[in-house]
Formats: sequence, C-alpha cells, structure tokens
Amino acid sequence: MANWIDIQQNTFTRWCNQYLKERGYFIKDLKTDLADGLLLINLLEIISAKSLGRYNRHPVVPYQKLENCNIAIKFIQSEGLKLVNIGGDDISSGRLKLILGLIWTLILRYQIQKGGESGSAKNELLEWVRKKIPEYNIQNFQKDWNDGRAICGLANAVGGGNLVPNHFNLDPKDKLQNAERGIDTAERQLGIPKLILATEMNHPKVDEQAMMTYISFFRDYEESQKKQRSLADQSYAFGPGLQEAIVSQNSEFTVVTPGGKLEVKVIGPKDNAQVKITDKGNGTYGVEYTPKNPGEYEVHVTVDKNHIPGSIFRVTVLEDLSLGGEGKIRVFYSTTSARDEKSRPLQELLEKKNIHTRPDFEPWIPVDIMEPKDRDAVFQKAQTKKLPIVYIDDKYVGDSETIFKLDATGELDRLLRYNEKK
Repeated sequence: MANWIDIQQNTFTRWCNQYLKERGYFIKDLKTDLADGLLLINLLEIISAKSLGRYNRHPVVPYQKLENCNIAIKFIQSEGLKLVNIGGDDISSGRLKLILGLIWTLILRYQIQKGGESGSAKNELLEWVRKKIPEYNIQNFQKDWNDGRAICGLANAVGGGNLVPNHFNLDPKDKLQNAERGIDTAERQLGIPKLILATEMNHPKVDEQAMMTYISFFRDYEESQKKQRSLADQSYAFGPGLQEAIVSQNSEFTVVTPGGKLEVKVIGPKDNAQVKITDKGNGTYGVEYTPKNPGEYEVHVTVDKNHIPGSIFRVTVLEDLSLGGEGKIRVFYSTTSARDEKSRPLQELLEKKNIHTRPDFEPWIPVDIMEPKDRDAVFQKAQTKKLPIVYIDDKYVGDSETIFKLDATGELDRLLRYNEKK
C-alpha cells in the first residue's frame, strides 16, 4: 500500500503535467525529471505567465543543469515566495522531499491561494467545501474523504445537483467504488483532472496537501465559465517532437484523446513534413515526422477540427544535435585516462595557446560523471567514443590525434578564432 509521500508525489506530478501539457512536456518521475531545470523553468513560465529569460536549452554537463535550477530558484524568490532549505543543487541532485516542498509552494501560490498565508488558504478552501456539501460536516482534507461519498457529493454539488444525486445514501463500505464514481464523474462531466486515484483517496493516511490540490480544481470549476468541453479540450499531447527536432531525423510524440478524428499537420518554413499516426489503443496515438529543413515549425494537433490544449506547438528544427556548447571550447575526457599519452599532451598544447585563460573555455569535462543519456549524446554527435573529444562552438573538431594534425597545418588556430566571425 502506498504511503503519504507516494500519494503526494503522484498528485504533485499530475498537477505539474496538467500545466506542462500546454507545451507538450510530461514528467514521469518528479525526483529525476527536474534535474536539468528545463521542465521546472517551463512550468514556472506557464503558471506565472512570465518569461524566465535566457537559460540553457540543451544542458548536458552537470554545471549547466545546476545553472538552470538556480535560475528557477531565483525566479521563485523574485516572485516573493519563501523557500526553506532548498537550492538549485537539491533539485539537480533529486532530493525528493525538498522537491515536493518546492512544488507545494508553487501549488499554494498559483493554484490554491489568492494571496494570504497557507493557513488561511486551507481554511478558506475548507469553508468553501462545507458550504457546498454541509451534510458531510467536513473537518479536514484527510479521513473525512476516505469512504468516497464526499467526493461524489462535491461533484454533484458543483455539477448542478444531477450527477450523483444519491451520494449520501451510498454504502460507506463500498469506499473504492464510491471514490471511483466521484473522481470519474468529475473528470468526465466537469473536466476536473484525476490528480488523485480512488485507492489513494481511500488510504487512511491520504496526504492532506494532495487532497487540497485536487479539491481546489472543483472550486476553480465553479468560478470559471461552465462551457461545454469538446473532445479536443479533453485531449493532450507530449513528447520531444513537440519541442525540438533535428533535420532528417525521426521525431516522435504522443497524443491521448477520448475520441473524435485526430489530425496532425507539421508545417515548416519551406515545406510540410509527412506525418505518420499509429493507433496504440485506449485512445493513445503515436505520431512521427521527419523534417527536411532547419527552422521554426508549427505542429497543429486537432480533434474534430478543434485544437487540443497547447496546439499550435512551436518546434525548433536544428541542423544537428546540440550539446549546449555554442560559443564554447570544450574537451570531454575520461578520469581513468586523464594522465595517459593522449590527454596530457593535448592539455599541454591547449595551455601553450592559452586556451585555458579564455572566457569561452570550459574546464575539461569528465564523461564519467555525466548521465548516460548525456554521455551518449556527446558520442553520438562526434560519431566516436575515442577520448578525449574536442568541440569548438558546439561542433566536433576531433580527438587528440586529430587536434595535433590540425595544429600542424594551422587549421586549429583558425578554428579557435571562430568567435571573431560573430
């Protein structure tokens, strides 16, 4: 059986994804997926409707990820939110309890409270619930919801009184069935996302913050315009193909929809990319396309001719894989061979050219401490695993042997003057 921290993590993850779908992003694991700062920065821009300015969109090495996390932390503080004992390093290191505390701070500000402190936000939400379903005498956001009847009652009250009219007479012993009915009805009829599952609501120690987050959507529904939700409104898409792509390489993303006719168009600066849609069952579709030219693309995702949330997606198509090293001189090496016959002479050559004193030179980057996917990206771009590997302005130049050959012809000096052209 899940414990309170599992329930909280699940609900907070679903809350993040509810907003991130606007840009086609999706969090699987809250502990690890925020480590490079990209998802957190995008989440902050969406919920605050503000730009965080410049950040590294292709963080590969640890310090780039830490910089992104620090940018997010500084923005949160600039919004007047108080953070206790958490910094960028805690996010990039995946310290789950601190990350959950951070997300709760965001939920309080941007979801639950309209100003004021967390205590008053809780009391105000609780008072709203009592007014909607006084027959349940709700005193908390935990055990009073365990048997599932109260959530049926709240869905019924917010939905006009005809969704679950017999809610108070439901058998409290059928708590799983009751909770499923209330949660499913709220999603289907009111468009309230399933931020919590019936089994989690039934838990004797259901997390208070998770329940507050979920219940706040009922209040939001009542305060918003109660328009009829189309099938497109209930659909969403996520995946890397909605953020960035590379010329001549296959790009993929996923669309989830309850029904209707799904259409996808990928419109480029010169021509449209061909799209392949694969029905994977249960309303899930895999989408693939291969862009032929670099530039800014538009991805239109519609259901019954209506755009889904986030569509039109803006996708940047690059000529080549980016390691986030534009405007930098980088050397990737292995700590196990740092003193071998290849690494040491290369270091001496670069030092003779005073490369180590240049502001665009980054200290040698050990691939041993990189995440496997980031290390693989370094090798993939270079099309070799032969270390050390040298990149200039995010372009692969060569290994140690190649660098010495380039130096002998004077070509290395020309490459090192890349920034004089800019």
